[in-house]
Amino acid sequence: MIYRKAKFQDIPAIVEIAVISVSNNPLPVKIDREAMARMAQACINPAHFAWVAEDENGKVVAVFGACVQKSFWYDKMQCSVLLYYSLVKGAGIRLIREFANWLKGRSAIKVATLTLEPEADPRLIRLFKRLGFARESVNLCYVRGI
Repeated sequence: MIYRKAKFQDIPAIVEIAVISVSNNPLPVKIDREAMARMAQACINPAHFAWVAEDENGKVVAVFGACVQKSFWYDKMQCSVLLYYSLVKGAGIRLIREFANWLKGRSAIKVATLTLEPEADPRLIRLFKRLGFARESVNLCYVRGI
C-alpha cells in the first residue's frame, strides 16, 4: 500500500469513494458529484489535508480529507474532517495517523472535528481517542424526509 498526498488526478477516484461512503447509510438527498469534486479540489491544497492510500495496482482505495477555516466562535482556525473512508479493511489507519500528525504540527488549528456514522466500529473510535480526539459531543442532524 502506498500512502501519499492526494493529487488532482485522484479527484475522480475520491468522488467515487465519497459516493460509496454516503451510500452505505443513505440520507434522502441527491448526491452531487460535481460538488464532491469541487470540495476534493479545494482540499488538495497545502492549507487543507487530503491524502489517499493506493493499492499495488495504483488504485485509490482509501481517502482522508479535511478542510481548515477560520473558526466561527473563537480565535484561531478550525479543521473539519469531510471524508474518511476505506474500501480495503485497515488501509485507512495510516491515513488517520498521518492526519493526526499533520494536525498536531499546525498550532494555528485550535479544534478539529469529525463525525462518524452511528455504526462506526468501536475500534475506530478508540483509535481516534488515542490520537487526541478525546472530547465527545452529541451530533444531531435534521434530515427532511426522515
